[in-house]
Amino acid sequence: MRRLLIDPLTDAGFRFPKGTSDDEAKASLNRIADYLGYASDTSLARLRELLLTKGEGSARCFWPCYATVVGWAEKVQPRPLEEVPELASWFGSAAGREALAGGRLVAEFEFWQSKKRPPIYPEDRVRAAERAKTHNQRRDLVRDRQARGVTVREDELQWAGWYDRTLERVEALVGSVSA
Repeated sequence: MRRLLIDPLTDAGFRFPKGTSDDEAKASLNRIADYLGYASDTSLARLRELLLTKGEGSARCFWPCYATVVGWAEKVQPRPLEEVPELASWFGSAAGREALAGGRLVAEFEFWQSKKRPPIYPEDRVRAAERAKTHNQRRDLVRDRQARGVTVREDELQWAGWYDRTLERVEALVGSVSA
């Protein structure tokens, strides 16, 4: 990570404002490095090129703040949700067990993917419940057709495979914390 992002940006002229202690600078870069540990080499190279134009200060040569780096990193390669501690906590709590019992696990996981937060507001819950209902109907239809030996379209089979894999991922989150 340092080889592909931090060192090249430092070599390109990125620095910290005057008055920033070495410890503060090191801590800031360590925080960035810790967050970006999930990113692939290709994504880090893309992020490096993108950040070259995001320097702060009048000369555009100061390191961008943590939030800027993380925001652009999420655009280049989103952080896997399983690495977000709040996600495991949410699905390992009563909320996860309720989502499992209500058939909303995949819909709530999708909500997390798009919003980076749980569906805590009433309108969020309604949206997740509607999405879950659509998913469950579609899954039941595919399974019914398969059970009856009716030909199922390839796109439906692919969707069913995605759904099953996602459900398995989220069930593991529910089981990992509540077990």
